[in-house]
Amino acid sequence: MENNSWKVIINPKAGSGRGHRDWPVIKALLEENGLKFDFEFTRKRYHAVELTVSAINEGYTKIIAVGGDGTVNEIVNGIFIQKAIPTTNVLLGTIAVGTGNDWARTYKVPWNYTDAIEALLVQRDFLQDVGLATFYETKVHHSRYFANAVGIGFDGAVGFRFNRLKELGRKGKWLYVMALVHALIQYRSTNVTAKVDEKAINSEIFSATLGIGKFNGGGMLQVPDAISDDGLFDMTIIRKISKWNVLRNLPLLYNGRIYDHPKISVVRAKSIVIHSLPSMPMELDGEAVGHSPFDFSIVPKAIRVVVGATFREQAEVLPMS
Repeated sequence: MENNSWKVIINPKAGSGRGHRDWPVIKALLEENGLKFDFEFTRKRYHAVELTVSAINEGYTKIIAVGGDGTVNEIVNGIFIQKAIPTTNVLLGTIAVGTGNDWARTYKVPWNYTDAIEALLVQRDFLQDVGLATFYETKVHHSRYFANAVGIGFDGAVGFRFNRLKELGRKGKWLYVMALVHALIQYRSTNVTAKVDEKAINSEIFSATLGIGKFNGGGMLQVPDAISDDGLFDMTIIRKISKWNVLRNLPLLYNGRIYDHPKISVVRAKSIVIHSLPSMPMELDGEAVGHSPFDFSIVPKAIRVVVGATFREQAEVLPMS
């Protein structure tokens, strides 16, 4: 039986503890605005996956993520793991309290709690694509869905360093840039063989970003032309490049002009297979998860999400580069 209440899943560790600190304020605002809801806190990694599956099996079809990109990712995976109803029957909203909040940024979800709750009240929804990644972690083959972006190679190395800094208790909006600089000292370009739909690519690659959403890394525009309902990945490829060149061109990661650089290009595809020697690390929706070989496929218009009032629906598919 369908439950008309929202299920709120709170990650208390999101945003360096902001999820825990700000929950009383968020809870009071939800109550003041008349939203019917039940809530639970996550207690461990991947707990949001379990809570989502249980909530849907109990009849909930509306879920609010109080957390960051990692919390959204776990809930999306829970939506796909459950088999009670189609994935598109679940409405996913967010109140962003994370470090990066790139998924919320893509959909113009306000960071102000009052305005974010207003968006939940209006329930302006949008069907977005979802990616499925297969990869290896400690020699074990894994599969995981993602709602925003994946970074491999140098991006993956930055993700691993970023997660490590958070585990050490580091905070601040420049944390991702700190991780980037640390990773830059050690990372080397990698020989890659890729199949992008039916096209083969052989190149020495420094980094690659697959995007459904436009943003990653706390506001970086590494896939600025990505359209989240076109049934395609945008993959930005950075070929072998010097470390000084990376540092000198950091502004290109934020201003939407990344393709102005001669060593950076974009391809669009429904499926991408990547092999490398040596193996390449990967971060998925902001979480460091594993290494190559990789297989990416897209599930078109697979989840229904609450978007902000200023988000424009996307219909036009950009031409292939």
